[in-house]
Amino acid sequence: MHRYGLTALFVALLLAHGCARFDALTTRRTEADAFLSHIDARTKAALEVDAPLDLDRCIAIALENNHDIKSADLERRLAMLNKRIAFANFLPEVTFDYTYTELNEAPASAIFGSMKTTMQDRIVRETALQARMPIFAPATWFLYALHQRGEELSAVASDYTRQMIALQATGLYFQCLATRESRRALEAQRDAAVALAREIDAYHNEGLVTDADLAQVRVLRLMRENALELNARAYEQNLAELLTAMGLAATADLELAGSTTIAPPEGTLDDWILKAMLRHPRLAIADLVVAIEEEKVRIAITEFLPTLIGFASRSHTSNSFMAYPYVSAFGFAGLMTVFNGFATVNEYRAARVEQEQAFLRREQESLAVMLEVVRAHAGVSDATDNAQLVEAAAEAAVIMLREEKAKMREGLLRPSEMLDTIARHDEAQVNAVNARYQKQVMAAVARNVLGATYLEQEDNEQ
Repeated sequence: MHRYGLTALFVALLLAHGCARFDALTTRRTEADAFLSHIDARTKAALEVDAPLDLDRCIAIALENNHDIKSADLERRLAMLNKRIAFANFLPEVTFDYTYTELNEAPASAIFGSMKTTMQDRIVRETALQARMPIFAPATWFLYALHQRGEELSAVASDYTRQMIALQATGLYFQCLATRESRRALEAQRDAAVALAREIDAYHNEGLVTDADLAQVRVLRLMRENALELNARAYEQNLAELLTAMGLAATADLELAGSTTIAPPEGTLDDWILKAMLRHPRLAIADLVVAIEEEKVRIAITEFLPTLIGFASRSHTSNSFMAYPYVSAFGFAGLMTVFNGFATVNEYRAARVEQEQAFLRREQESLAVMLEVVRAHAGVSDATDNAQLVEAAAEAAVIMLREEKAKMREGLLRPSEMLDTIARHDEAQVNAVNARYQKQVMAAVARNVLGATYLEQEDNEQ
């Protein structure tokens, strides 16, 4: 009774725990505190080593901490474990059984009247050791090959994820630099607007300008101050996105180093297309998908073939009434499906259709990559030409502003006309900054389309 009482108490405790109410608020508070502590420690460890951070360091931190990369690595590990599980089908299956039987009376058979004879011991112990080994099982071979292709596919997908995260970090890095440099231009423009407002105010006191001109200059100053505030918020947001891509706290203080020059890939458009066809991870993934579908077709074919399994066993019983307490057995077992409602035939046909779909998807992926290469090639050319154009426009705007200021001091130009020149000058300076960094981003995109990043050595591009 004591044993049954302990069992009942244990079951009651389990049921009481299972019926307990889930405290969502306490759990979320605990998880939030643990997450913030963990992310702060990781951010501190990553940012205290090198400051300010250049592009290489930002990409290295992203490749180490980004959660998409960690998830891809887990998928790769899972594919490797699945391959090992499939390999276990080649190994013998060994089972060991032990049975203990205790009866209140030894089994007996009645002979005549009250006479009886014992047929079995009251306590019997039996052990059995059995081994099974597949001798001819083609499906097992192709299933292992399928999981091997799956492991290779997960490895390519993991590398492709790293490549895309590196491109994302590159784009955000240059976006942060463009926003930061634009702030310098906006600060200079704000200071110029303040100085112009002070100068126009002096002219207004002397009666040289109208109230409308003074009001326009004051609006210009407010516009420059507002542009600075918008730039500060944009930089904070861009920096948060970069930190998030790096797997760090979005509110951390991050100081970025100067610009890194990224050269676009060399060669003609045809060279770019050839490199993309050979190296782009998406095409490698498509090739592996085709290989997987081919293995599925082979597996479907094996459903028509017999399966042969060998087995061996050794058993022992402690029953003293048995003439042979030890028994050994060897043999073979075969299995072949003769008719299953045409399911096997249709499964084979379905596998062939899926294989054709894989071929078609690979062709579509190849065409899509070719189109991306053409767009990237055009994007690099457009960015280069645009950078040259806006640089020339910025220089012309500086000269024009200098001449207009001289005219205004001599009284040959109204302040309202001067404001138009200032606006064109400010726009040209900001466009020059953005175009300069956009050229770097397009070079990184072009390398990504060709299946590489700017971090790779030149000999890897040959």
